[in-house]
Amino acid sequence: MLKQGARIAVVAPAGRFDKKRLTRGMNILREWEYQLVPGPNLNAAHRYFAGTTEQRIEDMTWALTDPDIDAVWFARGGYGTVQVLESLPWDQIDDRPVIGFSDATALFAAMTVRGKGHGVHAPVIHSLSDHVDEVSRRALKHWMASGTIKNFPGKRLCGHTESVEGEVVGGNLCVLTSLAGTEWQLNAKDRILLLEDVGEAPYRIDRMITQLMGAGVFDGVRGIALGTFYGCEAPNDAGWSLGDILRERLSPLNIPVVAGMPVGHGPNNFPWRIGAHARLQANGLMWTDA
Repeated sequence: MLKQGARIAVVAPAGRFDKKRLTRGMNILREWEYQLVPGPNLNAAHRYFAGTTEQRIEDMTWALTDPDIDAVWFARGGYGTVQVLESLPWDQIDDRPVIGFSDATALFAAMTVRGKGHGVHAPVIHSLSDHVDEVSRRALKHWMASGTIKNFPGKRLCGHTESVEGEVVGGNLCVLTSLAGTEWQLNAKDRILLLEDVGEAPYRIDRMITQLMGAGVFDGVRGIALGTFYGCEAPNDAGWSLGDILRERLSPLNIPVVAGMPVGHGPNNFPWRIGAHARLQANGLMWTDA
């Protein structure tokens, strides 16, 4: 929950952003009566990053530890968050909300590994005005005002039909795969794993899931919730679908796999809290501790 007037740090630990799009997104949050505090190096640029590694570490350290900041919000995703993780002051990180998705998945996975922080998987500011739909904006505003989120509808893809319960973790499939073999590799044991992605060919989705299985990320997972895989469709003349690939790879786990969650890089991108407790059943994800 973020009371109106809360001070939100705007940071860009990953890719460069479009300044006009970011401004429009920040204006929406100001209309909702929140105070936006740009990071000291927010407008820096270095190659395809929003600043050098040192600048991005400086901004994240400030945002996560300054006592005058109530929440932290990613300007956009892209790539680069993994480069700041080792240098963050983990012993000083508290429960202020850290909001974002896509490349923010790296930070959320690290928070899960360290048992620190309060990650909220939600649209980045960059996409608030012109990419996510009005329903998602309303869901986001509702969460900010109340601290609660609505249940996610879904449809069974494969696995057994009994419901399972546990903490929900995960995020972007590609980012999670890039963490395999590092100290930040996600452990989904006894949890529900929520996955989404964008712009990946089906064979790459297949390869990433196979890699995560080989790395042990799926060991002991209780259930899998699938968000949108935006722009990941099979060719029109393929004779098979991405759903066929997902079903083929995930069925051997013999756990419930439910697709269609309103989460991801498409227009639907509802907020949810990393580590919140939920029940996964054939018709969706029901939050019991949002």
